[in-house]
Amino acid sequence: MMRNKRHIWTEPEIRRLKESYATVQPVAEIAAELGVSARCAYQKAQSLGLRKPDEVYAIGGRIGARHPEAIAHQFHTGSIPKNKGVPMSPERYAACAPTMFKKGNRPQTYLPIGSEVVVRDGYVKVKVADPNVWMWKHRMVWEEANGPVPRGYNVQFKDRDKQNCALDNLYIISRAEQMKTQNSLLARCPKELIDVIRLKGAVKRQIKMHERKKNDNRMDC
Repeated sequence: MMRNKRHIWTEPEIRRLKESYATVQPVAEIAAELGVSARCAYQKAQSLGLRKPDEVYAIGGRIGARHPEAIAHQFHTGSIPKNKGVPMSPERYAACAPTMFKKGNRPQTYLPIGSEVVVRDGYVKVKVADPNVWMWKHRMVWEEANGPVPRGYNVQFKDRDKQNCALDNLYIISRAEQMKTQNSLLARCPKELIDVIRLKGAVKRQIKMHERKKNDNRMDC
């Protein structure tokens, strides 16, 4: 993946940006003349404290995003649509009726209460209420039999199968004890495997660091 280069503004470009930004010329056009993206031009203008003319703000459109003639013809607050109060003709209504949303209709993606889905990491969720209230199945099974899970504890699977939510396959463990167990399991692994696991963690950290720097550079442009 190529890293986006940060644009280094020259003094002539900054002068041109200041001159153009003081007019009603759209930012997109200013950016095109300077050979940069609209976002880059807008962010530079913000850093310089530049502001579009008051008439652009008064119109209410996106700042510099449209041509003044286009803004003048857009729908403004308080405008009345030409078809307001005009009834739909029987022919038009008959054509639109099959696709009209009717009271009580439910979308095709609706799932009834009690539906179960398997999420990406393998856990099972159960829908417990409308419109969209879900609960982890293994946690629900445990709490129905034993009451609420104490604070600081997790429900785990004896056979490590996240979809086997039978009560006799579930147990609770404190998060502190869970960390100790995971560390002890890691200690039993061969040294070569431990090195690979640690290397994988280091690579993930470097990737995250690189992504953060890339996002910061984009914001600086």
